[in-house]
Amino acid sequence: MMSTSWDRVRLRVETKEGFEPAVETNVSADVRTISAHILDTTVGQAAPNVNITIYRLEGGDDWQKLNVETTNQDGRVNQLVSVSQYKAGIYKLHFDVASYNAERGVKSFYPFIEIVVQCEQNQHYHIPLLLNPFGYTTYRGT
Repeated sequence: MMSTSWDRVRLRVETKEGFEPAVETNVSADVRTISAHILDTTVGQAAPNVNITIYRLEGGDDWQKLNVETTNQDGRVNQLVSVSQYKAGIYKLHFDVASYNAERGVKSFYPFIEIVVQCEQNQHYHIPLLLNPFGYTTYRGT
């Protein structure tokens, strides 16, 4: 029995045949860095317009400022560190939540929140912050 063209396509998809790149490139596999997301759990919505400053620990105690980004309307920053700046190390994310809460007329216990993480090469790190005026939670997201 002769297979149809759809059977051949299905077989290629199931076996991943023919999906390898035709030409090998010299581009580094480490093109992913650090992203963040803030959700305001008091209102059940994303937290837009929050500045996030990212630092990397250099030497034993010197925090090098790398970048400042502002969360978009979905509360996200998709790339906190450029690919050229990214390397394995200890990073600190400084979330400036005071202005976010003040803008909404909310009194908060936290003027800012800092999260320190250990990052390795060839990994993407997504750091969500679940925020409310008197507490916060964070975890390694995907």
